[in-house]
Amino acid sequence: MVSFHDTAQPEAFYHGLMLGLTVLMEGEYRIESNRESGYGRFDIAFFPLKENAPGVILELKAAKTEEELEPKAKEALAQIGEKAYGTELARQGVKEIWSYGISFWGKRMWMEGA
Repeated sequence: MVSFHDTAQPEAFYHGLMLGLTVLMEGEYRIESNRESGYGRFDIAFFPLKENAPGVILELKAAKTEEELEPKAKEALAQIGEKAYGTELARQGVKEIWSYGISFWGKRMWMEGA
């Protein structure tokens, strides 16, 4: 069981948590973390192993207050587009890319998708 107090470095903590959850997608996707693509590095990307399956990009942000949750998730989603994180997925032939900006604060989260 994870405690709220385990989040001394919030973004790194949530990144590890989310990366751990990706084990459920093994066999369907190749999961990559902190890889260069476009003009920066995405947090987590799902590269489909099946043709015509969508690729997925997750960008994570830690909020400092509950009120920051929604704006931080929107900022993360915008960052995916601004930095062209989908470039590597597209280069590998992925036609459909789902993008999600996710913010965390304590035990709460907010997600924006495109």
